[in-house]
Amino acid sequence: MPDILSTAFVERASEQLPWFAVALLVAVGITSLVSRERRRRLGLTKFLLGYLCIAAVPLFGVIVLRSALREGLEQASHGWWAALWLSLFWMMTFIVVAQWIVRRMPPTRGWLRDYRQAGRDIWRERLARWFGIRSRD
Repeated sequence: MPDILSTAFVERASEQLPWFAVALLVAVGITSLVSRERRRRLGLTKFLLGYLCIAAVPLFGVIVLRSALREGLEQASHGWWAALWLSLFWMMTFIVVAQWIVRRMPPTRGWLRDYRQAGRDIWRERLARWFGIRSRD
């Protein structure tokens, strides 16, 4: 494994970081446009922090980690198929572990909880309005 964490891995990761940033900004922009109500309820800061807790880990794992790891594995004399499957395994492991940490560790736990609760409240109100259900308040 030390051969994989060579300069080739670091170089490939640094090449992919701008793509990660662009993809993350596009995702935040699209979500911000279609989630006006959630953004209004949470405020811009909580909205962005909650969304970033959801989007950053998988995007980083797919764009940066997997491509850099696959490149490093190929240069460490693994075959193309071996590099592909090993990079997929480590990418999925990274995503599962990182999301578990994000969901359970403060302060990200609170940001994610608030973001999801706002979504639930919005959909509950929409469905009640669509089906003509009056609130019990």
